[in-house]
Amino acid sequence: MDSPSRPPALSSAEAAALAQRHGLRRLGARPRLGAYTASIWRRRDFAWELARSDAYGKNQGSYLGQLWGVLKPLLQVGVFYVVFGIVITGASRGVEDFLSYLVIGTFLFEFMASGLNNAGRAIASKIKLVRALEFPRAVLPISVTLTELIMMWPAMVIMLVIVVAKGHRPTWSWLLLVPAVALVYMFVLGCGCFLARVVSATPDLGNLVPIFTQLARYVSGVFFSLEVLAAGFGVLGQLAIYEPFALYLRLARSAVLAEVQAGPAEWGLGAAYAAVALGAGYVYFWLAEARYGRD
Repeated sequence: MDSPSRPPALSSAEAAALAQRHGLRRLGARPRLGAYTASIWRRRDFAWELARSDAYGKNQGSYLGQLWGVLKPLLQVGVFYVVFGIVITGASRGVEDFLSYLVIGTFLFEFMASGLNNAGRAIASKIKLVRALEFPRAVLPISVTLTELIMMWPAMVIMLVIVVAKGHRPTWSWLLLVPAVALVYMFVLGCGCFLARVVSATPDLGNLVPIFTQLARYVSGVFFSLEVLAAGFGVLGQLAIYEPFALYLRLARSAVLAEVQAGPAEWGLGAAYAAVALGAGYVYFWLAEARYGRD
């Protein structure tokens, strides 16, 4: 009796076409950019809960807990004020209200520095999650930067209380602080996506990110007027005024302090920095989506 004939084996091309017809895709394959973005949006609740839990978990092992989110920048302001406001008196040259100027610069820069430092370790710090679950990996730098944003708002309230205590009265221009922070967040997220990919591939580079942010702290006008200092450095000094960190500090200060001015050109440049950083950083991160947790 003749045995029943078996169907011929599918070729690789035929198997791929069959999988495509049934909506299957290769495990670990990088999805299209549009589908990838839509997948992140569907998991926005996951990103938010991850950010919220991380924000709550920080400093929980200490006696003062979440108060450290406010105390740390306040202590930094105290140290910087003694050094640059009392000991090195020339640092406050050209600034009418140095304490308010310093508080805004310190609090906002702390958000930028913490966001970049932690975003660089976004993949490495959640590597078990990356290897255990299937989800768009960009959720991780998004959640990390959201964590820093959540932790920043109590400090921002304290910042405004200090500014009011120094005699400044709220005006409609204070509302510009919201778009200023939004631009900063977009810029930090874009750069954070770039750093997350780079550090995940070469972990040693993660040790250089805090050094870079520390350098940026000392050259971006956190505790001195960059405009006054740059006047003596010609073209190079003028370029320094418009580097991203310095520009975002200027935008935030201009919203609250009448003595600091920022026009449409500065706001336009800040928006351009944010858009380019977010777009380029996000695409750069997405291009390596299939490699995270598998290197």
